[in-house]
Amino acid sequence: MSEMPDYFVILTAIVILVGAIALLNAFRRVRVNRWERTAVYVDGVFDRLLEPGVHRLWKGHGRLMLVPISLDQQVRSIRADVLSSERMPLRLTASVLFRIENAELSLREPVEPRLDLAVQSALIRLAAETPLETLLAQAPETADALGARLGETVGAARIEQVEIAAVTLPPEIRRLMSDVERARLDGLAALERARSEQTALRALANAARLLKDNPELAQLRLLQTAENAKAATIVIGDAPRQ
Repeated sequence: MSEMPDYFVILTAIVILVGAIALLNAFRRVRVNRWERTAVYVDGVFDRLLEPGVHRLWKGHGRLMLVPISLDQQVRSIRADVLSSERMPLRLTASVLFRIENAELSLREPVEPRLDLAVQSALIRLAAETPLETLLAQAPETADALGARLGETVGAARIEQVEIAAVTLPPEIRRLMSDVERARLDGLAALERARSEQTALRALANAARLLKDNPELAQLRLLQTAENAKAATIVIGDAPRQ
């Protein structure tokens, strides 16, 4: 009879152990880092938003799906086909540095589509008021003007920095500008050649005037030249009369 209590003790321990294991398996352990939030969906329906920390979720409610939402800085490049103030077609590419400020709102209103639409609209309005030359210069003032049109927040995102990363002209405009630049460089080269020739002629004229006023210099120059002459006869002075 003394073996019966031991049997019940062992059986009870086994039941408790099995129950504990089953209870642990009934929960899902989730760790949320400080730089993110995690959305919990149950059977495809949003249930809650988990803050940073360790959480245990009851599996009995239905099929769980976890969607992490990063709150770190993110960079997105957005392009828009625009017209400058001269009605010149071109493409602007903006780089936007942002972070999600409202995680729950980002679930209802996805950040990327709203951000793309807002930046493209700002680029179109900026280009319509800005000359092509200013856009091509990509000056800091142009980026500031774009940021002012975009605002500090777009939906769930906070805009931290925006820059115009690239200005792309149509192929025919690029060829035209290349021809203009080539013609400008050719003109500068021709002008430089003319200046060089003018300088050389002025130097020759000054030398001729100096030799005319000082005949001795001509003879001295002739002697200097004779040092390098080979197999040549040099006559100094007037030629003898026959």
